[in-house]
Amino acid sequence: MSGTQSFVPRERRISMRKKEWFYKAAACIASAALILTALPVISASAATSVKGTSHVTQFGEYDIEVTVGVEDQKISSLLAEGKNYAGNYVSDNQLRLEMAAEVLEEAYLGKSTADAKEISAVDVVSGATYSSKAIRDAILDALDLEPEQEENVLPTEKLKEGTYSVTISYYTDKIKHSLIENETRQATIRVDADGNMTLTTDIVNGSEKEPLYIYQFDGYYADNDVTKTLKTDADVTTETMSYKDGSETKEINVVSKVSFPLEHGFADTYSSKASIYVPTMKRLTGTYQGITFDQGKFSADCFTKVYWNTLKAQDEAIEDGVYDVPVALMSASNPDKASMAGAAIAPTVRVTVKGGKAQYKLNFHSMDINMAGSTEKGHLEKFWVYEGDNKSSRAEAMPGDSYTEEGVSYPGSFSFERTTAGEKRIYARVSVDAMAGFDQDVLLTFDWANRKAVKDDNPGGNGGNNNNNNGGNNNANNGNGNSQNPANGNANTGNQNNSSVKAPAAVKNLKKKKGKKNTLTLSWKKVTDANGYEVYQATKAKGKYKKIKTISKAKTTKLTVKKRKAKKTYYFKVRAYKKNGKQKLFGTYSKVLKVKM
Repeated sequence: MSGTQSFVPRERRISMRKKEWFYKAAACIASAALILTALPVISASAATSVKGTSHVTQFGEYDIEVTVGVEDQKISSLLAEGKNYAGNYVSDNQLRLEMAAEVLEEAYLGKSTADAKEISAVDVVSGATYSSKAIRDAILDALDLEPEQEENVLPTEKLKEGTYSVTISYYTDKIKHSLIENETRQATIRVDADGNMTLTTDIVNGSEKEPLYIYQFDGYYADNDVTKTLKTDADVTTETMSYKDGSETKEINVVSKVSFPLEHGFADTYSSKASIYVPTMKRLTGTYQGITFDQGKFSADCFTKVYWNTLKAQDEAIEDGVYDVPVALMSASNPDKASMAGAAIAPTVRVTVKGGKAQYKLNFHSMDINMAGSTEKGHLEKFWVYEGDNKSSRAEAMPGDSYTEEGVSYPGSFSFERTTAGEKRIYARVSVDAMAGFDQDVLLTFDWANRKAVKDDNPGGNGGNNNNNNGGNNNANNGNGNSQNPANGNANTGNQNNSSVKAPAAVKNLKKKKGKKNTLTLSWKKVTDANGYEVYQATKAKGKYKKIKTISKAKTTKLTVKKRKAKKTYYFKVRAYKKNGKQKLFGTYSKVLKVKM
């Protein structure tokens, strides 16, 4: 079948029968696409609108043509059209493209017409990943821009024995589908005395972005050559997961972690093979686009791209356990000098290491700041952690315990997770109320050599708010170090708590039920021994989450959320807490729930 499919105005699209639309999208077999070479470039110079194209094969095929309006070097309008549809799944492909176009027509507005990085950074639409990428490529084509590709410089000398962290991407060869949810993630490379390298990475299954399951790691190719024998001696960790098959809940055994040798020395990519199941493709059996399917299951060559410029040595591998690690807050621009905010941090940090990952809990108190000859109280209000150096992307750390001064509550701790344990330096950013408007980059330094193993992760232990050692606060009677004032989170108070108290379990089965007048009700399964719950909301899946409600009754497992904007998408997550004296122990967050009003 061939023809032209153009997208009608938004108001007409919205009037479509929503129930039919969503059911078709959920049953869509075309969950992956090959994005091929774009057609000839049309320059955007001195033009009010330009056109670009890309071609998609999605168990069928079609062309995408975009018309990009340009004003003041910004994208002022965007129209996406599908043309020349062919194959057996035309209607499915039309729906996928329409899903992407409806969101992206607004998402690209205001983006610079000269910045390929800014355009490429726009999030794909869940459920229409590769239609989204095809629209992006067509826009780049229209604006005569090339996708940013960082040069991957391979090491020239054999790596020393030890453990290294590194950024990787992991994708299939046929459908160019990421197997690790995001474009990249952190992995570990271990090097033995002979220079042999072994890579270890977690595998993400059944995520919102990547709704597929790797149920078998078939092996890696000898000498990193896909024409040679497939080796099957990789170290594979599996787990059982639940997934939705329509209205029915089923279970599947999946690969959650894999370790395999990087044969044939340094390379840009390393070849392996995996067996994959995509539930939305379960009706698909036979050979399509060179892939042989069996009711949505197929085997495909996979490639692990190693970004060698991100390689960082770790002195040692940290065994699973809970540790108090000496920590200091230093200046990002001068690592030998303490940060102005350094006086607010407790001298040790509680770190829980599991499966190579590290959960940090930093504890803070107030500090004295000399401002223009006068001394003011400073309190840490926000804390961000960079992925790499202080020029990389960052995420806001989650506040936890609190302390009170002069009737005002301030965060007493911040928690965050790293994909690799044992890092000696982590770049961060702080916001201190006394320096309002002057957020500062800082450098966390850790003395892992002097870490102390502890029996549990009770935050009232050595990693608590140790205000008796306030890192240079000269006012001994300011209330921060006074053991008579437990509201300030004094470590002496925390040590009196029952160290056997454990954090509650993760919240499960978070659901939604929409009501009238832009309201919805969230519900979840009761967590045993929890004293209450905290509910968080964001407007982006990986955006900033804000606490919207603290539920102090253990039996309450519902929350009605009111006055949300129509046609806007929200993201929710919930965690349970258990009281431990005057402190709270928090459990793991629920899976994020996406709700479109």
